[in-house]
Amino acid sequence: MSDLPPDLARLGDDLVAAATRTTARRERQRRFAIAVAGGALAFAALTPAALGPAQREITFADTVASAATPGCDLPRGARFTMLAIC
Repeated sequence: MSDLPPDLARLGDDLVAAATRTTARRERQRRFAIAVAGGALAFAALTPAALGPAQREITFADTVASAATPGCDLPRGARFTMLAIC
């Protein structure tokens, strides 16, 4: 095969370099899109769901009733005698 003139050889090298850069850019964009899709999927799968209405509603009467009856629960180390109702 005959040697090309220097201008055509340089043009061929430039075309090959441009094609390589374009291919590399498309590959980076494809990998980025896959990473974003995977991250969004992981975020959606690992984010807890909203609580249902039955779990959100707490009435004032429920909190007062639980706070009003302390029972026999005393801090550790406190000395007391057990009552018959405990």
